[in-house]
Amino acid sequence: MNFYEKLTEQNLQEILENVYKKGQETENISVLELIEEIKLQFMLYKTK
Repeated sequence: MNFYEKLTEQNLQEILENVYKKGQETENISVLELIEEIKLQFMLYKTK
């Protein structure tokens, strides 16, 4: 089974909430930085 198949809706919601918080905490965040944050969040869940 692929990692992405194991992600639940709750996992995805947590990832999005974390990315949203990062965007709110950073005054001038670029789209590239947000994409990198999304990738980081997915990698963190992959190692759980």
